Formats: sequence, C-alpha cells, structure tokens
Amino acid sequence: MFNIVKNNTKNIIVRCNEQSFYIACRKLSIVPSLYDGEQDPAPKFFSSGVQVLLKRLTRPDFAKVFRKRTNTNQQVLPTPVYKFLTNEELNIEVTKANRTAERLLQMPPVVKIHKPIEDVICKDPALVGYDTSKFLFTDITFGIPNESRIIVERDPDGVLRSSDHDVRKRLNQIYFPIHGRKIREPTMFANEERFNSLLEREKYEFILDRACIQYEPDEVPYQKVTSITYQHVDLNSKYDLLRSTRHFGPLAFYLTWHDSMDNLMLELVQSEVVREAVLLIALRHAIRGDIANGDEVNSVVQQILPIPVQLTKPEHLREEDIQLDNKCVDCIDKYIVNNSSMKSQHGLALQGFREHYQQLVELSRGLKKAHGTA
Repeated sequence: MFNIVKNNTKNIIVRCNEQSFYIACRKLSIVPSLYDGEQDPAPKFFSSGVQVLLKRLTRPDFAKVFRKRTNTNQQVLPTPVYKFLTNEELNIEVTKANRTAERLLQMPPVVKIHKPIEDVICKDPALVGYDTSKFLFTDITFGIPNESRIIVERDPDGVLRSSDHDVRKRLNQIYFPIHGRKIREPTMFANEERFNSLLEREKYEFILDRACIQYEPDEVPYQKVTSITYQHVDLNSKYDLLRSTRHFGPLAFYLTWHDSMDNLMLELVQSEVVREAVLLIALRHAIRGDIANGDEVNSVVQQILPIPVQLTKPEHLREEDIQLDNKCVDCIDKYIVNNSSMKSQHGLALQGFREHYQQLVELSRGLKKAHGTA
C-alpha cells in the first residue's frame, strides 16, 4: 500500500512497506503572454465602451475600496470623524465618496511593449579612444515629462545616440525619484522563490500594486509579472481577491484578449451573476468581434448598465428583473453553443442556475399573489 505525503513544494515522499523514497516534483510553470504582437491593445482598452464594461465588471464595493490598509507613511491610523448631516449634506458627501472611489479604482493602462530606441544622432571619429567610459547627458529642467526628457549618451567610439529605455528610467529616477520605485529591481521580483511564495500566499494585489510602482506599463518586466499573476489568479479561480480593486479590469481584459476568459465566465455563472456574464460576453465582442449574436448582446447590455450594481441578491424579484435575467440566460446559452471552450461545464452551471432561479421566480410570484399585489 502506498502513502503519499507532501513534504514541500519541491519533493513528495512515497512510503511503501515502511520504506521511503523521494520523487522530484516540479512546480507548475506559467509562461507569460505579453502584449508584443502586431496589434496594439491600447485603442481597444481605452475605448469608451470597453472602459464602461471593465468598470462595471469590477463590481465596486465601497466596503472593500475604503477598507483599512497598512501604510508605511502613517504610523497611526487617523481617528474616524462622525457628523450629523442633512439630506443635502449627505448627498454631497456621497458624491465626494464616489469621486474618491473612482480615483482609487483607476485602472493601470494596458499598452503594447515599447520598441528599443535606436536613434543615432551623429558620429565623431575625433573622439575615438578619448575615454573608455560612456558619457551620459541629461536635461534636468523641471516641468518636463520624463518620457519627453532629452537624455543622450556618447559612446567610446564617438557615436552620440539617444539613450534606451532602461538608461532613461535609471537617470530619471536619480534626478526625479518616484516614491517607492527602486533603481535596482526589488528582490520580490528578482528572486523567483520569493515571487512564487507571494503567489502561493495569494498576495495578488500587493504584487500588482508594487509592479505598478516599480515599472512602466510598456516594460517587459511589468508585463511578465502581471501576466504570471493574472494566470495564477485564473488557474485558482481567485477572482474575488481582485474584485473592487483597480486590477480587476486589466485582468478581465487580459483574459479576454488572450482568449482565456471561459474560466471567469464559469465563475460568474456558478455565482449566479448572469448579468455580469453578459457584460463579459460583450467585452469579448468589443475586443475580438467573434460573437455571432453581438448586436443582441449589446442591446441587453444597454438595459443592464442603468441598473445599479447589486452586491447582494434581492429578496424579491420584479417582473422587469425576471425578463432581463431571462434575456441574459439566452445570451449565455448562445455563447456556450457558438464560442465556449468549456461547453459541458458552462452548460451544467447554466442549468443549475435555471433550476434555482425558477424556484425564486415561483416563490416571488407566490408571495405577490398571497399579498394581493400580483
């Protein structure tokens, strides 16, 4: 009889008749997918329709957006202030809270990887052999955006060229430091073991927040870190850890762009959030344009967007809600037939939703009939 005991993430102990031997067990390797193809994702990501869908899919929850977080800049948390407000003053405070939440949920941009800078300004043979080191020249004028700042270098062979992105980033950080950004790559990204440890502990938001500070969105390291993190979230179906954060929109966009959104679709249907599932289908149609009933989906989306986000399930169903949900189920059913790569899982999840939802409809209509409001 064999007994398998996990010793650690690298080895497994197999015991057979009181004797033990080791079996090497490699960790699951994730190959990052970068935005380095011919098509630029930025026009799709920044389009108004896609932005609306991504913000709605984020499912903003003020309890999570304004939760207490550790902050090294504040040694003591501020004391809460309680006020008695009139209705007008309360509406003003709610408006301020909405603006603050919108700022905190501002999504990191999704752009294509930058191309190397190969701009040779001039060649001066008289300077060949003048020095063995490279000379760097930086315009440190205040008020100039870092991406527009003139930074050039003189090579030992006399060539004067525009500095590449890595050199520009280091010099900008020296003269105009960004708070939290390090000149050298942080150990959490440079050391694979530590990075994997953070992933295993599901510190996804911490990883992505730090990546946004350390890198620019068009850098290869940034896209590698975010790609691996998104795939780890998707493999473990830990989407709730990024919901109501600024990273859920880029996650949904990444999965849809790389045609791997079906696991997220399954999670939405299993959670009985069919309206968000239709929004995800509309997002795929906006990005990939391969939904057969795309016009029908967009029509249903226009009915969903004016309705406030439902963070909890309603106690009673209105006839308008029942009709809208039935339209959503029809859209999902057609998506499963035409586009899904997980037809059996999606079909079973949708069937389970239909059975449970029918019970809620019968209960709601029965209560209305009993109260004489049917």
